[in-house]
Amino acid sequence: MADPTPTTATTPDADPHGIRKDLDKPAQLVVVFLAVLGLALVNIFGSQAMGPGKFALPFQLAIGSIQATLVGYHFMHLKQGDKVVILTALSSLFWMGILFVLFLGDYMTRHLLIG
Repeated sequence: MADPTPTTATTPDADPHGIRKDLDKPAQLVVVFLAVLGLALVNIFGSQAMGPGKFALPFQLAIGSIQATLVGYHFMHLKQGDKVVILTALSSLFWMGILFVLFLGDYMTRHLLIG
């Protein structure tokens, strides 16, 4: 039976599978975390300051999109992901968009059926 261990000598610091090639620096992760928390505070206090105006919802959605992009790019490691991981993330956004369009189409035409 063949020996499953590699025959070449490797040092403990060597990384033959490339797992540790792009480790995030803790300071960078803390900065991104603080940015997400800061954007959450801007969202909360900005929505209270604006009140229920017509620009409140686009303002909150824009900040939420920036937060989701930061979380996906840094914490979910999309910056290090291969094409399949990025395609999976984008396809989930595509299907969510389809669901929103169908839901809003139903919601916007509901009053036509009820009277």
